Amino acid sequence: MSAFFAHSSYMPCTQCGVSVAAAEREEHVCDPEQLLDFLMFQLREELAGFEDGVREYLASAQGRFAQWLAERERRKE
Repeated sequence: MSAFFAHSSYMPCTQCGVSVAAAEREEHVCDPEQLLDFLMFQLREELAGFEDGVREYLASAQGRFAQWLAERERRKE
């Protein structure tokens, strides 16, 4: 199967993941939206872990205190 990809006329861009023809590889410019989508895809597990970590922190006594303090400071302004 890997031999097939070695001779393919299309290869994915290492930056944005878009399939690019071998003849167009030098002229390829990554679309900013596609680049962001590809980066988010690569970081999906890390992002999910971060969200879980924030939820756990906010559910802890320290996190609840931080929320209370932030709300108190916000109301002062």
